[in-house]
Amino acid sequence: MKFCMILEFFVPHYNGGGERRYYELTKRLVEQGHEVDILTMKVDNAPDHEQVDGVNIHRLGPVIKQPPIRSKTDFIKYLKAVISWINNHSYSIIDAQAYSPLLSGLIASKITKTPLIATIYDTSRNSNDQWIQFSKLASIAEKILVKLPYTRVLTISDATRNSLINDFNIKNKNIDVMYIGVDLDTIDKVECNETAKNRLLFVGRLVPHKHVDHLLEVLNNIKDNYPGIKLVIVGKGIEKENLIEYINNHKLGDYVEFMQDLTNEELIYQMKLANLLVLPSTREGFGMVLSEANACHTPTIAYASGGVVEVVDDGISGYLIKPNNKEQLQEKIEHVLSNKNIEEQLADGGRRRVEDIFNWDKIVEDYVNFASKTINCNCKGIKK
Repeated sequence: MKFCMILEFFVPHYNGGGERRYYELTKRLVEQGHEVDILTMKVDNAPDHEQVDGVNIHRLGPVIKQPPIRSKTDFIKYLKAVISWINNHSYSIIDAQAYSPLLSGLIASKITKTPLIATIYDTSRNSNDQWIQFSKLASIAEKILVKLPYTRVLTISDATRNSLINDFNIKNKNIDVMYIGVDLDTIDKVECNETAKNRLLFVGRLVPHKHVDHLLEVLNNIKDNYPGIKLVIVGKGIEKENLIEYINNHKLGDYVEFMQDLTNEELIYQMKLANLLVLPSTREGFGMVLSEANACHTPTIAYASGGVVEVVDDGISGYLIKPNNKEQLQEKIEHVLSNKNIEEQLADGGRRRVEDIFNWDKIVEDYVNFASKTINCNCKGIKK
């Protein structure tokens, strides 16, 4: 098959969970003999075309200097460029990532009569503060885009599927769920011979709904009780200045370290070095960093939001916290830091869970079968 994947950005120029999912998926599709073209926005200092692990990356439309920040004009130019590209190329199937690529994918699908998979990671669930840009407009667009007549809809968690059904009235029969895998071979090749103590790790975009500020508050409360405690924050985003202001105001400079633009191997090393990965996010379609940390034998603590509840097995691979409950968040962090046996039990349970459930080979096999059925089916799209 020849796949066309539409997503605004791609690794290594933007390393969000969705972008990394497409990278892991598409390189395995190529290994199986399929062809893959990825259509993304142009990025400053990146070539218009390159091949990454056999995957063709085509950068179209406007040049984005600071992903993921885009203007409304950028969206329009990208939409036109994608439609024009697909209209002049032949594909077996199109896979468009939510949200803005969905519209260009649908228009191109209708013009070329090519089946379309709409990949939707998560939903805002009527909370406008979950958006990075144009929150009111994005919320309105979401309500429209999720209901368009795609051939099939693919989500990465039951939580997202349930939200599409309950919050947006999408028919259950049109939605499929497929988890995100973990690259165990790559993780196991990274050696970490250091031993850390009281080392906390956050990995993700520095945006409001990730609530890194909650983690800083907990750190401020417990720092005197745990010698040498360190919080490593891996990521970048619009909240960084606010986080730095909090750190300066509370004299936490010696307890916090920022990192960004790490290679995959460097990130794995940080996960292996940490005693605990914490994700106090109130919006997650899946929570890929949680399963990756578990693969590194690192326990996890996260707010029980979205697909996170399907990644973290509460009490087995880590702990789930009621969203925004900072007291419980602090309690569980201290519980793990104060009990080495608990940390080791959660580490072992997390690794076993990843090996059993988040296996990329099985997921890619399922995706290929799903794509084949989508091509051959006579679906008429989503019914309102």
